[in-house]
Amino acid sequence: MKKLLCALVALLLTLPAWAKLNAHEEARINAMLEALSQQKTLVFVRNGDEHTCDEAVSHLRLKLSNTRNRIDTAEQFIDKVASSSSITGKPYIVKIPGKSDENAQPYLHALIAQTDKTVPSNP
Repeated sequence: MKKLLCALVALLLTLPAWAKLNAHEEARINAMLEALSQQKTLVFVRNGDEHTCDEAVSHLRLKLSNTRNRIDTAEQFIDKVASSSSITGKPYIVKIPGKSDENAQPYLHALIAQTDKTVPSNP
């Protein structure tokens, strides 16, 4: 009985969560990522390595494709996926000329607040 229970728990842990991005939340994320790709002077730092915004967006889109069934809001995407390494747990950093380096999380939250103005409201 104990082995059966352990097997059942292991199976449940491998199943995706019931959360799923709806079209509006995905549009919000895509608008944010598009805006990020336009930031030509910003440097995105992941695990100590510097990347262009195009490289960062490509990486974040890959992470989105791997997690879209486990998150249900753009804010969850930022907080749980887009602002730190899933392997090392280290926060991503953004470097903007003339400004102090900052964690990506508040930067992405500010960026999505700006881009939300361009995304049609959820019906």
